[in-house]
Amino acid sequence: MPVDFERPYLLFLIPLALALVWFLQRNSLAAWTKPQKALATSVRCTILALIIVALAGPAYRGATQDAAVVFLRDVSASVDEAGRKAASAFIEQAAREHPKDSGQVDFAAGAAVARAYGSTDEGREVTVPKDSTDLASALEFAQASLPADRPGRIVLLTDGAVNSGRPAESALARLKERGVELDVVPLIPETRPDAAVLSVTVPPAVREGETFDAKVAISSAGSDARATVRFFQNRVLVAEVEKELARGVSEIRIPNLRAEAGLGLYEATVTLPGDTRPENNRGHIVTVHGGAARTLLVDRDPAQLEGLAGVLRASGFQVEVRPASGVPATLEELEGFDLVMLSDVPAQELSDQQMRALASWVKDFGGGFLMAGGEASFGAGGYFRTPVAAMLPVRIERQEREETPVAALLVILDRSGSMSAMAGGQTKMSLANEGASLALEVLQARDLFGVFAVDTRVQQVVPLASASDKTGAARRIAGITSGGGGIYVYTSLAEAFPVLRDAQAKIKHIILFADAADAEEKSAGGEGNPSVGGGSSLDLAAAMLANRITLSVVALGREEDKDTAFLRDLAAKGGGRFYLTADATTLPRLFSQETMRATQSSLREDAFLVVPMGGSDVLQGIPWSEAPPLLGLNLSSAKPGADLLLAAESGEPVLAIWRYGLGQAAAFLSDAKPRWAAEWMTWPGYGKFWTQLARQLVRPDRRDDLSAEVVESGDRLAVDVSAVTGAGTFRNGLPVTVTVAEQGGASRSLTAPQVAPGRYRVEFPKPEAETAVIAVGDGAGRPISLAWMRDAGREFLPVADSRPFLEKLARDGGGIFQPTPEQVFRPAAKAASTRRDLSPWLLAAALLLWPVDIWLRRRDWT
Repeated sequence: MPVDFERPYLLFLIPLALALVWFLQRNSLAAWTKPQKALATSVRCTILALIIVALAGPAYRGATQDAAVVFLRDVSASVDEAGRKAASAFIEQAAREHPKDSGQVDFAAGAAVARAYGSTDEGREVTVPKDSTDLASALEFAQASLPADRPGRIVLLTDGAVNSGRPAESALARLKERGVELDVVPLIPETRPDAAVLSVTVPPAVREGETFDAKVAISSAGSDARATVRFFQNRVLVAEVEKELARGVSEIRIPNLRAEAGLGLYEATVTLPGDTRPENNRGHIVTVHGGAARTLLVDRDPAQLEGLAGVLRASGFQVEVRPASGVPATLEELEGFDLVMLSDVPAQELSDQQMRALASWVKDFGGGFLMAGGEASFGAGGYFRTPVAAMLPVRIERQEREETPVAALLVILDRSGSMSAMAGGQTKMSLANEGASLALEVLQARDLFGVFAVDTRVQQVVPLASASDKTGAARRIAGITSGGGGIYVYTSLAEAFPVLRDAQAKIKHIILFADAADAEEKSAGGEGNPSVGGGSSLDLAAAMLANRITLSVVALGREEDKDTAFLRDLAAKGGGRFYLTADATTLPRLFSQETMRATQSSLREDAFLVVPMGGSDVLQGIPWSEAPPLLGLNLSSAKPGADLLLAAESGEPVLAIWRYGLGQAAAFLSDAKPRWAAEWMTWPGYGKFWTQLARQLVRPDRRDDLSAEVVESGDRLAVDVSAVTGAGTFRNGLPVTVTVAEQGGASRSLTAPQVAPGRYRVEFPKPEAETAVIAVGDGAGRPISLAWMRDAGREFLPVADSRPFLEKLARDGGGIFQPTPEQVFRPAAKAASTRRDLSPWLLAAALLLWPVDIWLRRRDWT
């Protein structure tokens, strides 16, 4: 076997020591014979050489497969009496003949040495907290108990009910690095009658005054039995339910709870006759309820939303109802709300500034947004290609279906001299051109589209033809410039009439854009054209309607302008709609709105039932099978990435939701008022649905740049803090403080040091009280609040069959699952390098030679 040295440089002292001994002996005055002198010198040199070699740290290097074993026994409260006896018997039998090659560690929430490695003493009782099981820390503790010069093996005896600390798999990597094998002996408890509260859950964003449902998950072992479940809110009994528990997990819903300000403690108990483990019959959750959510509802007719507002107020929301003119135009105003809902508000009534502010508030400030349907919402409301459309989870383009009729749309643009005036940094003409292009974008390729530009004469800029070449048509539209005089209304309609009359389309529609103060040629003078039905524009519009050609008018001006009344009458005679706006920047939205409505592609007004899709919390606890029909729908399709929660029987989206930046946006494509939701408003599920949807969307009562969680490990708590901006930038160097206020006791403030980029952590002993409120601050904004409650019963919670988990541990740990006692001390799979120190033996030899040296020097050889 090879020999190495820890301090080989000391070996250079040997020749120096021998030379010194030779020199001293040569000059000695002792009267020794020559043989005596030679023998004494040799013995003394040998002693010095042995001492120097011993100081150099010599050792034999070798390899061995003799395993050093540590028994790791689970003594947590979840291991029953039979399991404890089985574990003790296994260890005693396996270690009987190998006491010096083994040790024992007992563990639960912590770990302690019950018998030191190599000791022949009997194992002692250790004191560790038994209210939880931290296996990862126990494996690392057992590994540290193994000797370094032997291949190691840990024999784990456990029931597999791990409920504390890091995942056990995280410790396996260290065991592999050290070459330690892991055998697993399962201590599976017997199946006996037992009912346990597995969890109590409440919605995470509930605020003061809101109503909500709680859920209790209960596990039952043994045969089916009837149990009593009691639910407590802040120590007050609020519900008692008799439930027939089938074997397995059952869920019980506790409906219509109302959140109280501050700390909310929710507990559930279950009572089962013959229950063999009452320790797990109680479960709880503790949370902190923020202030009431502030909600803004907007409708053209605010009175129509009073029913919805009353429902939300009854559920604890602070609700304000405003007309469209009350939509906030700045982020500062929007910051006064947590949720904004637009109901049947056309885009023309919102400025670009209002829409941009609303989109930024949702995306960058985490606000909640909901658009509800109506004849002036979504595409029918002119939101195509607007900032609001970008944040909606549904597309509002024209929906092309087999049953969608082909449409022929002819846009007549006023290009008179007044269109050269500026509005919002652009000419009125360019804004009208943009509107015509937007109308083209709404159409499908099989539709027909054309544009006439008119002053005193008609220019066919885009002849009526297929809308497939949108790029070319948009280029020609953009080239329209203002001319002179006013728009010749009669001439333009007279030229448009035969073009549309001969078009092969089911829907034929004209959008006439005119200046309300300069619409000339209201009739053909004395030269009426009999083939088109008379000499006035009004007669001409009536004739077109008789030929199933409709006419809508978009007028730029004010009510008092001289031609406003005429243009309104013209739209009425043509069977269309009249739009009057003094703000030219709204023209693009008006054109897209009118196109969507005219082509009959964005609205469906008939009765239909809704179908829930998936298991979102928004839909829970609502009797959908009893829901009455809705009476109308804005047609759309869900965008990729959106969650579709409700659909019509025919498949169209009814409710979709998604995350938009830091906030959430939703689209409810029917309405929430007495028109389309008339029957819904009398349905008991109406209030619960809107309450749960609003709660889902409201801006969370928390900060987006600071989050924290409480982690339990044994008898200590840790608060992990993450400080990251919405853009993903780490917030480093913060003065993070953690304040712990125990129930009925004093509070203490701790500093959380930074442990990684954007990460802070502080540990402290578990509070003595049953509950505690924890506030985390960074010196910059409002602190965030957490809550903790002592959970003495989790160790007794039933777990799913732990065999697969334990088998995987043994397999990944390179050991055997369920070994026999005789297999415990089998040779290790990999030999370990051994090092046997030779220094004691060399020093012993030097010590034995020392009296020989004395004897040789004192003996008289003469």
